[in-house]
Parts: sequence; C-alpha cells; structure tokens
Amino acid sequence: MIRESEKFSKNCLWFSTLVSKQSNLKGIYKLLEKFEANQVKTIPMGTGNKSSRIVAWTFLSREEQKKWRETRWKTPL
Repeated sequence: MIRESEKFSKNCLWFSTLVSKQSNLKGIYKLLEKFEANQVKTIPMGTGNKSSRIVAWTFLSREEQKKWRETRWKTPL
C-alpha cells in the first residue's frame, strides 16, 4: 500500500492504514522513510483487550498541503 501511495502522492492529502500488530510498525516506518513520506502520524485505538492503531502519512509539505486544500475544498459562504 505504501508503494502504491507514492504513485498518487500529489493526488491525495493523507493516506492511512489500520495496523493491528505493534510488531508491524517498525517495517511500516522504515518503508515510509524509504519512500520519503513528509509526515507520519500514528493514532492509537483500543477497545477492551484489543489494541490497534491507524498509521497516516502524507508526501506533501505543509505549504503543498495548504495549496492542495485551497484548490480542492470549497470554503463555506
């Protein structure tokens, strides 16, 4: 999924995936570094004994993110 997201790096503001095993995070972070993700965020989630996390990443700089929003999102009247 990370490899595919790089192909669409300028078409999408953020990419995300649900990761259930903590042990998979190290490999995910390495791949994101290899493909030069600009920002990476990990959001922990949990219910009862089950814990998982969402890993989100973007290839756009803060300035590119701002321009992306301005060209695609309409501001309310």
